[in-house]
Amino acid sequence: MIEKNGIDNVNQSVPIKDDGSLQGKTNRERKIMNLIVNISTILMGTLMGGFTEVMMNLTGSMASGIAGAVGGKEAEKEVDREFKQKLPEIDDKMKAMISDIRKDLYVQIEQKRKEIEPFLSDPIFDVGPNKIDQYDFCLPKLTEELDDSTIAQYAYLLVSEDQNFAEMFTEITNWMNTLPAPPGKTDSK
Repeated sequence: MIEKNGIDNVNQSVPIKDDGSLQGKTNRERKIMNLIVNISTILMGTLMGGFTEVMMNLTGSMASGIAGAVGGKEAEKEVDREFKQKLPEIDDKMKAMISDIRKDLYVQIEQKRKEIEPFLSDPIFDVGPNKIDQYDFCLPKLTEELDDSTIAQYAYLLVSEDQNFAEMFTEITNWMNTLPAPPGKTDSK
């Protein structure tokens, strides 16, 4: 990709913004890396959010049941109320942790960019970004550097079982499962 001044953008270092996203033009390799980071972040956030909710509900039910057995109905209601009050705080901590992980992934990709880019020359890597271009969710594309809010909107599409997003997400995760292992990540059997 050539910029107006004739400098090849692929070989330039791309600085990182305060929100953990990468600055600069998006080239083919960057789109592929962004897509993999974004899908991984959405999947991780959704799984962690669901796991946290299940664990909090289970723990809350057990605690209120024990409180009810020991202290009666009033104690059971009090413990249940306290658990429900803590859920938003726990949800905020989970969101912050996922945000930090997303930012860290962008930093790691930038640090290893020169090692990763040659590996991405395989045409199989073009399938994912091309698939993303076939869908429009009125959000920045998953091939772009996304902020926490946009990731959350995509995660909502996934958990709300939006039919078009579920179709695209399935195709993208299937594509990711067909990608070759990165250098140094293969079995030495």
